[in-house]
Amino acid sequence: MTRVETIGAATLYLADCRDVLPRIRGAKVLCSDPPYRLTAGGKYTGEMGGVFAVEVYDNDGGIVDCDIEFSDWMPLAFAALADDADAYVMANDKNQNAAQNAMLNAGFKFHNLLVWDKGTATPNRWYMKNLEFTIYSWKGRARGITDKGAKQLIRCPQVDVTLHPTEKPVALMKHYITNSTDAGATVLDPFMGTGTTGVAALESGRAFIGIESSEKWFDVACERLSRWGERPDLFRADNVKSDDMGQA
Repeated sequence: MTRVETIGAATLYLADCRDVLPRIRGAKVLCSDPPYRLTAGGKYTGEMGGVFAVEVYDNDGGIVDCDIEFSDWMPLAFAALADDADAYVMANDKNQNAAQNAMLNAGFKFHNLLVWDKGTATPNRWYMKNLEFTIYSWKGRARGITDKGAKQLIRCPQVDVTLHPTEKPVALMKHYITNSTDAGATVLDPFMGTGTTGVAALESGRAFIGIESSEKWFDVACERLSRWGERPDLFRADNVKSDDMGQA
């Protein structure tokens, strides 16, 4: 059964996004780090530290499974957006092609492949992985980004506020959101995890619709957005001023 929480300008759904997305219309930007299959650690001889020390990343070189494909939800997300909208979908190097193909098949048009240098690296025998990729696309009429000086490569340090193994920094999501929307627009994240995109949206004066299937992370997101509403400076540690966000 779907659980719905309203926190300020944010509406959060505990549900499978495939059940909720058909009921959503008019979001101005899709901004999400969706789940995808990945290799646990490449059989690296060292140990994985930090958030990668949790059970799902046991460094045995196996495949961490995923129960949803890009093609399962991408057409639903496309339909949930306004006639003219942007989309930012994150993926690693091995899943970028599958994600981009699913976006094209759903009707999105490709703008650019953006790169996030997260400042930390995942152990790997074939060069350590310190980058993630964002497929920047659009629906309808193309919109120019707000910051015309923004570059393809973004250097934005990873700061872990929660124990989620793939948490993203608020500053990164805020950068995408503010470049593709005006104040008051609605931001959509079908895989919100601990609510990073939601915090970025609220900080930017946008509304937010977030969907998460894990009750554990949904509860974390609810608490996080509620606490942000009480103290907007609470998560300053995972925010980076624009002058500190390196671009190359």
